[in-house]
Amino acid sequence: MRTLSLCEATAWFDALPATRAGQHKPATLHPAYVHADAQRDPALRPVFAGFERHGERWLHGLHTTAIPHTSNTSDTSGTPWRDASAPYGYAGGWASTDDVDFLSAAWQAHTAWLQAQGVVVEYLRFHPMAANHRGYSGYVTPNRRVVWLDTQGDFAAQYAPRLRTALHKAERSGLAVTALAGAALSFATYHRAAMQAMGTSAFYVWPDVCFEALAAVPGAQVVVCHAENTNPADPTQWLAAALMLNQPTLAEYHLAATVPAGRAMAASSYLLHRIAQQAQAAGQHTLYLGGGSSAAVDNSLLFFKSAFSSLQTDYLTGTQVLNAEAYRAVQVAHPEAWAAHPERLIFHRLV
Repeated sequence: MRTLSLCEATAWFDALPATRAGQHKPATLHPAYVHADAQRDPALRPVFAGFERHGERWLHGLHTTAIPHTSNTSDTSGTPWRDASAPYGYAGGWASTDDVDFLSAAWQAHTAWLQAQGVVVEYLRFHPMAANHRGYSGYVTPNRRVVWLDTQGDFAAQYAPRLRTALHKAERSGLAVTALAGAALSFATYHRAAMQAMGTSAFYVWPDVCFEALAAVPGAQVVVCHAENTNPADPTQWLAAALMLNQPTLAEYHLAATVPAGRAMAASSYLLHRIAQQAQAAGQHTLYLGGGSSAAVDNSLLFFKSAFSSLQTDYLTGTQVLNAEAYRAVQVAHPEAWAAHPERLIFHRLV
């Protein structure tokens, strides 16, 4: 196992297969995405690990973060502790083979690589369409249900009756969907306003520099829903918008937002329907929709997405303590955070 530069990691990613044993290589594993996501917070340091054996390769990109000395200061200078976590979305690595012995060896080497960097604890979110948890050295735990759509054939035939009704409403309202270039900052403003209107945590309100970097990820695309007679380049006319992450066989519904007027016209439903059509036309086999905003089975976002497809699975997380003595020291140094979030292995910050 060795550390790769962003340029070298990108070359590895591009050379790895787009599909493997029925799984897909997702855009959230692209080194450019890992680098872009780190722009959310200056504390995040993107790192890339590469493992090679007998002509096979395994690539993993993730963030490491210095853990403050105490809960009363943000000073991390000289701290002996670091944590490792997935970028927003998913991590988990991608390999040229699905051989479990090779994958297990890669994960074991990855664990030693993290330990050599002073990483105390790790938290990963594995991508459900990549099934890249196999061979992981730590604990693998189901987190919540997620939905995906098989875009081959007449995929709309599986739509739930409530979705068909919503799409008829949208079509009667005269909606259009347009893919835009150079709309990163407009989408940033639109998404931030939607998050703030919903009262979400500041954790989900990201700076322009993050969206600019995300827009530069190969396959990233802003798609908007608007009235047919309006200018799609004018964000004040957007009824719903999404940032899509695309790879050759997989389209991913990554970030999305809407406004009250859009909700009244089922704009989000119409936007996703047209995105599914776009994915089919591009030869992508799968549209990944993700899960709900919580693990609750009756979550409203999960209910919305499940109208598009009955295909569901669990998204899995991976956790491991890499240095038990140092981890106990972190617990002692951050007693309030540990007491408040004992269910989180990385309890001292949101990940």
